[in-house]
Amino acid sequence: MRTRLAAILLFCFSCSVPDAAAAGASVTAGDFKDVVNVGTPAMGPGGKLVATVVSRTVWNDDRSDSDLVTVDLVSHRVHVLVRNRKGLDAPQFSPDGTSIAFLADAGSGDDAHAQLFVIVRDGGVARQITHAGADVDEFAWRPDGRAFAFAATDPEPKKTGAARFEDSFIFTTEPIVAHSAPQPDHLYTIALAGGTATQLTFGTHSDASPSWSPDGKTIAYTQYVDAILNDQNESHAELVDVATKAARALTGRTMWEVDPIFAPDGKHIAYLYTDGDSQVALSQLYVTTPAGGAGTEISGKIDRPIGDAVWSHDSKTLIATAPDGLTNGLYRISLDGTFARLRPGDVTPGIPLSTTGGAETPELRHALASDGTLAFVGTWTAQPPELFALAPGAPATKISDFNAALSQVAWSEAEPISFPTTTGVTGDGLLYLPPGFTPDRKYPVVVFIHGGPGDPTAMTFDFWAQVMAARGWLVLRPNYRGSPNLGYAYQHAILYDPEDGPGKDIVAALDAVRARGIVDEARIAVSGWSYGGIMTAWLISKYHFWRAAVSGASVNDWITDYGTADDSSEDLALLHGSPFVGDNAAEWRAVSAISYVADVTTPVLILSDVGDNRDPFATSSMYWRALRDNHKDATLRVWPIAGHFPSDPVRIADIYHYWIDYIADRFR
Repeated sequence: MRTRLAAILLFCFSCSVPDAAAAGASVTAGDFKDVVNVGTPAMGPGGKLVATVVSRTVWNDDRSDSDLVTVDLVSHRVHVLVRNRKGLDAPQFSPDGTSIAFLADAGSGDDAHAQLFVIVRDGGVARQITHAGADVDEFAWRPDGRAFAFAATDPEPKKTGAARFEDSFIFTTEPIVAHSAPQPDHLYTIALAGGTATQLTFGTHSDASPSWSPDGKTIAYTQYVDAILNDQNESHAELVDVATKAARALTGRTMWEVDPIFAPDGKHIAYLYTDGDSQVALSQLYVTTPAGGAGTEISGKIDRPIGDAVWSHDSKTLIATAPDGLTNGLYRISLDGTFARLRPGDVTPGIPLSTTGGAETPELRHALASDGTLAFVGTWTAQPPELFALAPGAPATKISDFNAALSQVAWSEAEPISFPTTTGVTGDGLLYLPPGFTPDRKYPVVVFIHGGPGDPTAMTFDFWAQVMAARGWLVLRPNYRGSPNLGYAYQHAILYDPEDGPGKDIVAALDAVRARGIVDEARIAVSGWSYGGIMTAWLISKYHFWRAAVSGASVNDWITDYGTADDSSEDLALLHGSPFVGDNAAEWRAVSAISYVADVTTPVLILSDVGDNRDPFATSSMYWRALRDNHKDATLRVWPIAGHFPSDPVRIADIYHYWIDYIADRFR
C-alpha cells in the first residue's frame, strides 16, 4: 500500500521554527526544516566526480529549493552547476564525462513541463534539448554521446470552443479520484544539438526505462499495457530498432517484467522479473541475449527481492541491491549465479523513506564508475543523508557534508531487536532508546509500524522516530511478516493473511521488549501510516492494552479500497479473488478493521489526505463514522491535498505534530 516527554511545552508548528539544535541538544520537531535532502547520485565515468540534486527547505514558503551539484571524490569539493531550479532531477554524465544531462521544468503555467537539459561539467549555462508538449520522464545518453533516447508523456489533445468541456472518459482501473484518463509515455530520440525529436514507439501502451545497445542501433525498454498505475504488472521487455522503428518482445512474457539493460559489450541484456505480485513474490534478476528468450535467473541464491542492478564495465558481473535484514544489501552477481556481498560498513545505502523507518533500495544504473567505484546516498540512525563512495575492496567513504548543521544534535541510539514468529523465521526490527536511557527504569513505548508492507525498517536516518525518542519514549519499529528483508518465506507469509499474522508479529516484538522490564505498561501506543495505519486499526480491534493509537492513510474496509484505490490489483493478490464474486466478500470483511469497531477500546486519531488515491479517504471517513456510531473515542483529521502522503515540508511536519502530540496528551 499499500521531544522530550517532560510535561512542559509541546512544540507548536504555528509558532516560529527555532534554529538548528544547540550543541549536544536532543532533536526537536523544529530541526526538520534543517534536514538537507540528497537525490540519487550519478557517477562520472572516471570515478572522480559525482553529480546529484541537493534540496533545502524554505520553511515560510512551504517549498524546497534544489541545486544541481558535483562533488569531487578526493577533495570533497562541492561545485554548484544549477542553482534553485524547479523540477531538477536525474542527472547523468555524458559517456566521455565532459557534460551532464538532467531534467528540469521549462515554461510557465499550463505550459510548464519537465524537459531535458545539458550543461558542461565545469559549469556554464544549461542548454535545453527537448521541447516536448508534455513531461519528459526519463532519458539515456547514446553510447557515443551525440544523442539521447527519452520517454515523454503524450500531450493532451488541444481543444477549442465547446469541445473544451467534453471531458468524459472511459473509466477502468484508475483510482476514484481520477479526473481524466492518463496519457501514455512513448520513446523518442533527439540529437545532442537539439532540434526535432524522432518518435520510435506508438499506441496505447506506455514505454519506459530506455537502454541503448553499445552500437546505438537498438534500444531496450519496458512496455506497460497502458499508463494506468494499477495495470503496471502487465509489463514486459521490448527492443526497438532505431532505424526502422520495428519493435519486438524480448522474452515472450506479458507480466511482471521490467528494466532491461544492455551489457556494455552488447552480448547480454539483464532485466527484472517477478513470478507474481511483488507483495508475495521475489523480484529476480535475469540475463538473456539480444536474440531473445527468457534466459537465466541469476539472483535466486540471494533469497531477497532485487530492487535495481547495473552492469560492471567488463560485462562479466552485475551489482544489484535488495533489502536484507536491517540494511539494503549490495551484491556482485556473476552470470553463473554465484555472488559476493559488498561490505560498505555500517552505512545503509538508500534514500530514507518518509514514514517507514527504511530506505529505498538504491538506483544503480548510473552510479558505477569504470574503475568499479559505486556512489550512493547513505545514512544510519545517527547520520542524516550524505553521499558515499564504495571503491572495490574498501569500506564506504562519506564524501559530502550537506547536513553539517545537524552534526551537533545528540541523536538517540537504536538497538536491533529480534522476536519469534509462527512463520519459522525470526523477525527483526529496531528499538530507539530515549536520551539518558537506563535499563532500571520503565518508559512509555510507541510502536511505530512501517508501511508497504514492502518498506521494511532498517538502520537508516529516521527523523520522526528520533523526535519521538527525544520525548522520553521507547520507539519500536518491527518488521512484521510481509516485510521483504528476511527472505521469500517471511514475505510470502502475508498471502491470505494480511493483518492477523502481521499483528501477532508486532505484538511478539512488543513482548520481546516487555521482557526486558523497561516498559511502562500503562503507557503503550501504536501508530503508523499506510500499511502501518492498516495494522494500527487492526491491532486496536484485537488487543486492548493500548493507551492511544494513530492510524494514518489506512485501509479500514478492503472492499471499499478495492473499488476506489489506484492499486486494486494488489488487493486481489492478497486474497482469494474479487469480493463481488461468489462468497469472497466474507473473506474481505473478515480482514477489515471496520468489521470490529464495536470491540475497540483505544482512543484513536485517524489521519488522511482527502485526495489520497492509494488508501482512499473514503475508508478513513467510514471508519470514523463507524467508531462514532458505536460511541468510541475517535478523531478524524484530514489535509485538503492530493496524494498518499504530503510532499511539502510544512504539511509533513504538521502531520507528525498532531500524531506525536495526540500520543503525548494520552501518556500524561
